[in-house]
Amino acid sequence: MKTIVVRSFSGLVYGLLILLCTTNLLSDILYVYFDVKVESVYFFYALVTLFLLGCLLEMVRLLKYGSIFYKVLTFALAGVIYYYFTKDYFLNNFNFVILYWKYILLLVLFMLAMTTLFRFSDELFTDSAKLIFTAVYLGIPFSLCLTIPGSNDPLTPEIFFVFLLIWISDSFAYLVGSKFGKRKLAPKISPNKSVEGLLGGVVFTIIAGIIIEVFRTELRGDWIVISIIIAIFAPIGDLAESRLKRLFNVKDSGSLMPGHGGILDRLDSFIFCIPAIFTYYLIITMI
Repeated sequence: MKTIVVRSFSGLVYGLLILLCTTNLLSDILYVYFDVKVESVYFFYALVTLFLLGCLLEMVRLLKYGSIFYKVLTFALAGVIYYYFTKDYFLNNFNFVILYWKYILLLVLFMLAMTTLFRFSDELFTDSAKLIFTAVYLGIPFSLCLTIPGSNDPLTPEIFFVFLLIWISDSFAYLVGSKFGKRKLAPKISPNKSVEGLLGGVVFTIIAGIIIEVFRTELRGDWIVISIIIAIFAPIGDLAESRLKRLFNVKDSGSLMPGHGGILDRLDSFIFCIPAIFTYYLIITMI
């Protein structure tokens, strides 16, 4: 019971941070109470950049690099990917049509990295492979989350609800699994995850998606479809990190969030969901 309380409180703090930095709330508070004007988009940029840096620090620790040189190169390469694919947003020079080819390249690279993790994981035990994998695995999702295809603004209302559905998926999978879990989902990868927990996460995520679709009609896309995408890919992201931790014999990526482990443990579902959701928005924008 204590673990659930600690995990829930930590999750609420995390959720509050997401709320403040993906909406106009923090900007409005600063203006109303302190007469300070800061555009909301800068808080979003800062949040995403801090998430990327935190995940890079934990991933370098998790993968147990043998050389500090490759650790530095990993940060450099991830930074190059992040800057190159987001500079158009930072410089207010956003033209989605021109950037189509860039997005397709990113998605292909991410799929190759995931194929390596699940099918050719033996290749991840050299520092050079760790370098490329980490830069792609983390650099691409955090780049893609800075925009919704078809929008001219990096911060759109949709991004908050994407985070919300991922949080619902993770939280209810854990709560239902802790209470009712009996059948193992993937015992060789993550012995603690259960089929019941998976189903709980799926059901509550889709229910939340239906509610969003009914009451937030101004949002782009079909949120029942988006909730299904998240219900599918969030558990895969969780399993992907579990596989990495099992490969390198690490329990948690860090200890920043009590009850959750590290920031990478909290964002593992996000890392998988964002490319999938981005692909959905890319498709409906093109057709």
